[in-house]
Amino acid sequence: MALDAPRIAVFGSSSISVPVFETIRCRFHVVLAVVSEKPRVRRGKLLANPVQEWAQSHSIPALNGAETPGEVLTKRLVDDAVDILFLLSYGRLLPQALLDAPRLASINLHPSPLPWYRGAAPIERQIMDGCRQSAVSIIRMNGLLDQGDLLAQEPFTIADSDYRTDVEASIVRVGAPLALHVLDQLLHRSTTLLQQTGAGSYARKLKSDDELIDWSGSVVQAYNLVRALAPEPCACTFQGADRVKILRAIPLSAHTDLPADALCGTVAQFLRKRAAVRCDDGWLELLELQFQGKAPMSTADLLNGRRLVPGIVLRRNPSA
Repeated sequence: MALDAPRIAVFGSSSISVPVFETIRCRFHVVLAVVSEKPRVRRGKLLANPVQEWAQSHSIPALNGAETPGEVLTKRLVDDAVDILFLLSYGRLLPQALLDAPRLASINLHPSPLPWYRGAAPIERQIMDGCRQSAVSIIRMNGLLDQGDLLAQEPFTIADSDYRTDVEASIVRVGAPLALHVLDQLLHRSTTLLQQTGAGSYARKLKSDDELIDWSGSVVQAYNLVRALAPEPCACTFQGADRVKILRAIPLSAHTDLPADALCGTVAQFLRKRAAVRCDDGWLELLELQFQGKAPMSTADLLNGRRLVPGIVLRRNPSA
């Protein structure tokens, strides 16, 4: 027998969680939101987490899982008579007692074709690896990292020109209706579980070194890193001692005006207001950059202001 008014607790912390949670809220009764990030401060002001802001705008109680003991969260779910715990982009493993607290299930929407790209950075790692096919997976959590049985999996395509924000939009487009479908199945006791098979892979958490472009690699590798990390934290390089973020770029087809014998990392200006960087097998055209402490600017404006220096060699580490 289905529940007339299921009570759902949502766990998440990133902006991608919000539209999916809102889709759930419009259909079901969300009684609690839990975020995993500690409060952040920028320029002396406390910044609200996107999920926390969303919860507050709908008068949904919100807790910070980074500051609330697991047993307290477990008791809260029991006291609130939560039927389903729905998790998306939370970033922390939940203890088994907490997973067992909801009356029906604890489920996780993961943005990869599980068992591939388990872990903290599945979207970025798929783009960095040049994946063209991905999927939204919904699993029943079992206390292990993204290893629960599959409740549903829906594929989608990643275009060669897609940046991370484009892929996130695809995840929401596919994931929101899939979430409603799985929730309906859970409420009607009509789910089918499918065990994950194969070794899979792990999408480890990004570190600061992952942001640095290796210009001795291929053009595609550099381009994929730019696509994966924009708009934050961004793929980075150093012009002398200046750390430079690369927000937009594009592989450049063969161009006769560019020197064939340039060192990897060399900046070359062409067609007056365009610039590209030499990689091992070609050139990556720079479209939008951001120097430290400055606003993002187009390459043309940076060349006009002589901030981007043609002929200089960009590197992974600062130099005098």
